[in-house]
Amino acid sequence: MVKEDIFKEDILREAQKLFQLYGLKKTTMEDIAKALGKGKSTLYYYYQSKEQIFEEVLQRELQEVFRQTQIAVESVNSAEEKLKVFAVTRIKVLSNMLNLYRLVCGEFVEQIPCGRVLFNEYSQLETKLIRSILTYGIEKGEFNREIEQEMDLLPSVVVSSIRGIERDFFNDKLVGLEHRIGAISNLFVNGLKQNSK
Repeated sequence: MVKEDIFKEDILREAQKLFQLYGLKKTTMEDIAKALGKGKSTLYYYYQSKEQIFEEVLQRELQEVFRQTQIAVESVNSAEEKLKVFAVTRIKVLSNMLNLYRLVCGEFVEQIPCGRVLFNEYSQLETKLIRSILTYGIEKGEFNREIEQEMDLLPSVVVSSIRGIERDFFNDKLVGLEHRIGAISNLFVNGLKQNSK
C-alpha cells in the first residue's frame, strides 16, 4: 500500500469514529485533522469537505455490513435459516456502524449529496440477496411455489419490513433485539411455508 493510501485509511478510520460519536453536523474538518495530529490543509489535499469524507465512510460501512451478512447467509444451508441469519446478522453488524444505520433510517438521505444513491445501492444489494434466498427456498421445496408470482415485489417487502422493525426497536432501545428479530423472522418464514405441498 502506498503512503498516500495509508494516510487516507487513517483519515477514514478517525473520521468514522468522530462521525459515530458526534454525527455529521457536529464533526468538523478541524476535528478530523486534530484526531490525526495534522493540520486542516493536509486533509484538504485529499478531500474537499467533511461530506466527501462522510460519503466514503458510509460506502465502506455499507460494503462491510453487506459482506458480513452475505458470509453469514452462505454459512447456513436452509432458506429458512438463511432468512433468519440475514435479519439477525444485519442488525448485529448495523448496530456497530451507526453512520450507515442512520443512513438506512433515512437521517442522512437528504443531507449529503450521494445520500439517496447510497441508500438505494444498499437497498438493492439487500433486495437481491433476499431474492436469491427466496428463490433457493422455492427450488428446495421449503417455500410455497406460489410466491414465485410475487417475486417482483416480495424481496423489497421483506427488506422494508425488517428495516421498519429495526428502526422501531432501535428508537425504543428495546432489549433482546436479536432474539425478537429472530422470532419475527420465524413468523415470516412460517407465512412463506403455508399451504406448501
